[in-house]
Amino acid sequence: MQLPFTPQLPVRTDRLILREFRPGDVDALLPFHSDPGNVLYVPFNARTPEEMQVALERKIAGTSIAADGDHLDLAVTLQDGTLVGDLVTFVHALEHGTVEVGWIFDPAHGGRGYATEAVRAMLHLVFTGLQARRAVARVDERNTASRRLCERLGMRQEAHLVENEVFKGGLSSEIDFALLSREWPATATQSV
Repeated sequence: MQLPFTPQLPVRTDRLILREFRPGDVDALLPFHSDPGNVLYVPFNARTPEEMQVALERKIAGTSIAADGDHLDLAVTLQDGTLVGDLVTFVHALEHGTVEVGWIFDPAHGGRGYATEAVRAMLHLVFTGLQARRAVARVDERNTASRRLCERLGMRQEAHLVENEVFKGGLSSEIDFALLSREWPATATQSV
């Protein structure tokens, strides 16, 4: 991997802007981070305003990748500045050249292809800028929307871990998707 990696932001797509998080983003993030139905499959519970502020501070600090455990957090906005999503890239062990990608989007803006467009732009950053060898997404089996998103991005299902962990008080099954850097050029330009 190309380290340290600090992306040149903002990143613009046809309809979106990926940028760093800012202190003023707390009010825009809270509606979709505090909705119990929208956080069913992410590793946090519905956030209070205070919890959202703490999480935002962590996101603001997530601007580069240089060591194991680092994360890169990106706000997804429409061209008019409306914040519609939240992307994260984690590095657990640099030696493997693998990143884990994750996302949460505002359901009020769902069904328009924004998630596909944004995650595709994030994958472009990790494969061409960071020069990651592999990207993975760990998806709860019940999360049909994220499973379909991985498939649209050309990620392949690599594992189905049945009842692999206790998640939010119950057993959860996980589906792991992955994409290699050498596979990226063939999937990078697929339509939304």
